[in-house]
Amino acid sequence: MKSAIGEIILLNRKEYAIVGVIENYHYGRADGDKNKVVLMHSETSASNLNLKINSTDWLGTMNKIEAAWKKVDQVHPVEASFYSDQLEDLFRGLLAMLKVIGFIAFLAISIASLGLLGMVVFTTETRLKEISIRKVMGANTLQLTYLISKNFLVLLAIATAIALPATYYFFTEKFLVTMKNHLPVSVTDLVIGAMAMAALALVMISTQTLKAARKNPAEVLKSE
Repeated sequence: MKSAIGEIILLNRKEYAIVGVIENYHYGRADGDKNKVVLMHSETSASNLNLKINSTDWLGTMNKIEAAWKKVDQVHPVEASFYSDQLEDLFRGLLAMLKVIGFIAFLAISIASLGLLGMVVFTTETRLKEISIRKVMGANTLQLTYLISKNFLVLLAIATAIALPATYYFFTEKFLVTMKNHLPVSVTDLVIGAMAMAALALVMISTQTLKAARKNPAEVLKSE
């Protein structure tokens, strides 16, 4: 607010005059809520300098910064770091936690996929005689595939209906609540995840059901 220029504020028992106002921007960690920052000009106690540099030769740029620093202080070496490196250090713990969660999720998906595959194989093998009789009676491959797959599709739909609200609740009420600044969990993200898992499940179901539906009914009934 430009109307604040010229006003007097009390900070640390000292009065300061507001000489300028800048647009809102986030200061500090992205998951923090410390945005109440006052920028003060000091000619005696300044200890840090932030520079925005547009360069493609970072090594040469650092050499120039060190040369400029030596003109000011020839005793102490320059202590400089990139903002991206500082962010990486700040979020190192969070990144490690996300990697662990991702690995656990990968294991859970793999185990669930193997379980689903085992159920499909067992079901198709136990219903080979039924499939062969239906095929002899005139059922086509698409009808047989749907007949075997429909029960798994119903279970998949029930699991999706349970998982989507649970996932949304976990992220919005438990995990992301500790982070003051974060992107909202959108319905699109949840739908894309559900579609990816459904596609994986459909691939496993369809490959086994098609394999069973395409078997020669004469050979199956002869062995039975």
